[in-house]
Amino acid sequence: MERIKKHGVNGLHWLEQYLQTDMVYVAKSGFWLTVGQVVSVMLAFGMSVFFANFIPKEVYGQYKFILSATGILGALSLSGMGNVVIQAVAKGKEGMLKEAVFTTLKWGSIMLVVGLAGSAYYFINGNSVLGFSMLIASISLPLSNSFNLYGGYFSGKRDFKSSTLYWIVAQTILSIGIVVVAILTKNALALVAVYFAISAISAVCGYYYVTRRNHLNSERDDSFMSYGKHVSFMNFFGTLANQLDKILVFHYLGAANLAIYAFSQAIPEQIKGSFKNLFNIALPKYAVLEDQDLRKSILKKTWQLMIITSVIVVAYILVAPFIFQFFFPQYTDAVIYSQIYMLGLIAIPGISLFGTYFQIKKATRTMYKLTIVSNVTTIILTFILIYNFGLKGAVIENGISWLIMLGVHYYYFSTHKED
Repeated sequence: MERIKKHGVNGLHWLEQYLQTDMVYVAKSGFWLTVGQVVSVMLAFGMSVFFANFIPKEVYGQYKFILSATGILGALSLSGMGNVVIQAVAKGKEGMLKEAVFTTLKWGSIMLVVGLAGSAYYFINGNSVLGFSMLIASISLPLSNSFNLYGGYFSGKRDFKSSTLYWIVAQTILSIGIVVVAILTKNALALVAVYFAISAISAVCGYYYVTRRNHLNSERDDSFMSYGKHVSFMNFFGTLANQLDKILVFHYLGAANLAIYAFSQAIPEQIKGSFKNLFNIALPKYAVLEDQDLRKSILKKTWQLMIITSVIVVAYILVAPFIFQFFFPQYTDAVIYSQIYMLGLIAIPGISLFGTYFQIKKATRTMYKLTIVSNVTTIILTFILIYNFGLKGAVIENGISWLIMLGVHYYYFSTHKED
């Protein structure tokens, strides 16, 4: 066994000379994140098959619309604290976890007030489904958004095993809960209720697990808090832009078409999510690099990942018709939209890695510029293309927006000078 392990390590070291990456670290850390991603894909795919074959399009469309509407409410939280915790813990400032959770909880009062006001508005106007949904979200989101920051501790410590195992348990329970409620009720509001309830409970339990099992030091760095608030403010507009397409599709085209749109994104979004694992692995290492080494590494990894992504995109476009015909026969009209949507993923590695650079450098002014350009472009394109071209306009908008974002990110990356 030791001999096999030794040969494996030697093989990884051999790859390092071509990829210029710590492949032993990637394999060691990436193993558990890969396990998590495989489970994520299996759960998401299983849920998609279930929804496609057992839940009416109208119900599923309503469910996705409610999640998008309440997602905008969730944008009022300090969503930028996740990366703050990762970077702070990576630098030994473990006290920032509790500080970030406490601050995010206080900030959650804004969500509570806005959510209750929104709930009252919908009740007054006779929409009890959205009224109850906003009520549930306004109570649960402050809890889940705050206590979910425990995941940043695992990433900062590079303890991807614990992070993955807890995530698998939580997501499995959530999936089972949704399936059971869907079978019993086939009701969008019931699905929303179980989704938010289980999400909040698992977040609180995860935070309790981390803080009780580990002896966190009390070291802090208040500069992280200021930076996290800036990032959160920018994330608000990003979330608004990202959810707007679903809301407009529902408004202009109806719940059934939103269900088709959601299925066109299902598999591409899982593939897109796999990149997040790579960035979670990279962030703790990148956070301690000197600027010259960091820039060189990011630029090289961007091109490598874009080439790999291009191969994946072509493969998916070829097999997508067979996947939908076999697993999602009720949604075969989503194939062409899914193929178009998938093309835009080629830009994601560059956007994410260049964005990671500015986060590490805490380049707040540059990030504001990127946020304004990216989100204004997305919002304008979303209105124009969905209004004029329907579902096809929605998927084309994503691709165009991502390509523009890639170009803008690269421009600022190439011209950025460290203060």
